[in-house]
Amino acid sequence: MSLADKPSGSDVLPQYGLLGFNLEDQDDHSQPQPIMLNTNAPNSAFICGSQGSGKSHTLSCMLENCLLKDDNTGTLQAPIKGVVLHCDIDGAGSTAEAARLCFRGIKVRVLVSRSNYHALEPAYEKFEGAENNLKVVPLLLQDHQVTVARMNKLMAFSETEGHVPLYMSVIQRILREMALAGNAFTITELETKIHAETNDKGQTSMMNLRLELMKGFCSEPARQQAAKASRKGLQHPPIPFENVFNSEPATLTIIDLSDPFVDASTVCVLFDICLNIKENCSGSGLAVGLDEAHEYLDRSSAAATFTDHLLTTIREQRHNATRVLIATQEPTISEKLLDLCSVSIVYRFTSPA
Repeated sequence: MSLADKPSGSDVLPQYGLLGFNLEDQDDHSQPQPIMLNTNAPNSAFICGSQGSGKSHTLSCMLENCLLKDDNTGTLQAPIKGVVLHCDIDGAGSTAEAARLCFRGIKVRVLVSRSNYHALEPAYEKFEGAENNLKVVPLLLQDHQVTVARMNKLMAFSETEGHVPLYMSVIQRILREMALAGNAFTITELETKIHAETNDKGQTSMMNLRLELMKGFCSEPARQQAAKASRKGLQHPPIPFENVFNSEPATLTIIDLSDPFVDASTVCVLFDICLNIKENCSGSGLAVGLDEAHEYLDRSSAAATFTDHLLTTIREQRHNATRVLIATQEPTISEKLLDLCSVSIVYRFTSPA
């Protein structure tokens, strides 16, 4: 018997979905008691467990309940948008399990780094339903999305925690001057000003390396694309602007930063920026899923900043209609996050700590 045949719970919640079944203390498993998920009001969930215990699957079930109308598993009047943050620091070829929701008919867009695009695109395109419902595109920020404050974050965090690199004094001075000028920020102008500086050769190399890494996540203006095409003798027009963060309700955006060239601190900064952009252009409710959060929410300053952003989002979830769903192997990634979550799901944990 489907949930559509069961007595309606709309007198309690206008919107709800099926999360699972309770088999405890039941001799007859032919009619298990369903466990329903409240999809009517914003809430937060903490999903913790050992590897392979079902964390990512539970996260996908929660997202499905918020994005997909299905009378067999509940009732959903107003689907919302979904975004999943995924990163596998150790294995850059892994994929986010939530992308498999394309099989259910949910439109999925996967944003990946340009340097790992050719490795992840075929991996995602193997999913059932991907041909019609899944698209893999590079994560490219437009100039108007990369503000002075965001670029300062991107340039500041490096693999070496505990001290500020010497080149950051130059970067911060240039960014401060650009902010005081009041002009629209562009990556091209920043790069020009940086190259005009004379610095120690070692520091210049570090600064250029960091700049090139950040440019890998920034799109080229149309005029630069046209100039390159002209030099190569191509007649094709520049690639039109596409805001990869724009999406419709009942769609899922996955930001997969699994990349051997991107460290955990940079991942946190990029996730922080992407989530901020996504929240500002939401226009409807938003479900934010953090898959394998222990991979990047470590003890670094970048992780602490991103955690503060998540805490603010959870505290204001009823005002901005945002759900936050955190799946991790490590229950102590942030005690503050655990304290604020309204639902905790724990799998296969035997450690007293």
